[in-house]
Amino acid sequence: MATQIARDAAITEIIQSLRRIIKSLQDYSQTVSNHFGITGPQLWALKTIHQTGSLAVGELSEGMYLHPSTVSGVVDRLEKKGYVIRDRTEKDRRVVKVRLTPKGKILARKAPNPVQGKMIYGLRKLKKERLGLICESVRELVGIMEAQDLKVTFFFDEE
Repeated sequence: MATQIARDAAITEIIQSLRRIIKSLQDYSQTVSNHFGITGPQLWALKTIHQTGSLAVGELSEGMYLHPSTVSGVVDRLEKKGYVIRDRTEKDRRVVKVRLTPKGKILARKAPNPVQGKMIYGLRKLKKERLGLICESVRELVGIMEAQDLKVTFFFDEE
């Protein structure tokens, strides 16, 4: 009986923790959208580009831990809003670099840091063994939810 109570308490804690994470991401995304007219992932892309000055879409996707096609969609929306410009390099016309427009620089300076970055920066600080345990546990949760084949973009970003 005590073992079942402990298991139930652990399950409750897991569910509540996941709800807190999701709620934190939702609240942040809503605040950013209301105040700045862009999504959290768009803000993160802006901030990442702002830090480097200009970078290739592939480099941006690596920095955001997203597939290049997902990042390309984020960049498309930022470009339509006038926050970024795509440039082809002189050396290799196949390489497309993304840089901020003056309007994008202003927004990147005044907007808050992306909440998704907190998660990644925190995970980067963990020891390899601890990170491996979290990875294994999250992968197992995905399997329990039968969600391993879902196509994902970034938290609360439009398709």
